[in-house]
Amino acid sequence: MLFKYFSFILFAVTLFLSCESKPKIIVEDTAAASTEEGLQNEGMNTNVANPGSAANADVHQVLIDEVLQTDRYTYLKVDEKGRKYWLATAKTEAQKGQVYLYRGGLLKTNFESREYNRTFDTIYLVSNVIPASEHPGGTLTPSGTPTAAGAAPQNMTPAAEVKDAVKLSELFANKTKYDGKIITVSGECVKVNNGIMGRNWVHIQDGTKHDGKKADLTVTTGLVIPVGSKVALKGKIVLNKDFGAGYRYDVIMEEAGGM
Repeated sequence: MLFKYFSFILFAVTLFLSCESKPKIIVEDTAAASTEEGLQNEGMNTNVANPGSAANADVHQVLIDEVLQTDRYTYLKVDEKGRKYWLATAKTEAQKGQVYLYRGGLLKTNFESREYNRTFDTIYLVSNVIPASEHPGGTLTPSGTPTAAGAAPQNMTPAAEVKDAVKLSELFANKTKYDGKIITVSGECVKVNNGIMGRNWVHIQDGTKHDGKKADLTVTTGLVIPVGSKVALKGKIVLNKDFGAGYRYDVIMEEAGGM
């Protein structure tokens, strides 16, 4: 009897020690934020840790490899310069094989999709993705010259004369003359996209034409300019500016300031 008692004690001690010797895994208690139900509380409105970079807000250009739709969210398997990973965003009609842009992102590990009964080892939550065709610079013509994607008045009044301002028709007709030069242009703001890639994108028209169409100049600036404003801007003219994703501008004014 005594032998059986000591045998039981020895067995219990051995079992305890073997359990204690196993590696312990400590996980963050974020169950709600690591499931589809937690996405709404997570907000998806974040501009932190980007895949493969420091915590900045650079634009990421990705190719869609796979699309998984849920009632309220969309999962995207993307390829960014050969690196493949998953994104989760608000429900969107993303298309496989198309190029999209996004900013920011919040990394989650062991993220559970109950609708698909699967767990993503790593996934980035992003507020939204946009097709590359909706790049802030506007819609490109076949020649690569950007045109406004809407909001331009049909019968715009010619801009008031501004001293030393170069007409947009003159700029486009003799663009090599102004390459790298700091000049002044004036006109009406017909389209704005603010806060993209750390700058504001403004389309200016002055009532003149080039190749039978309204001359439209894309300007990047730190100024906040409402649509419909009559403005005079001074900045550097750059030719053949390539932002990637097929967005090349024959003529663009950069780092423009007001007059």
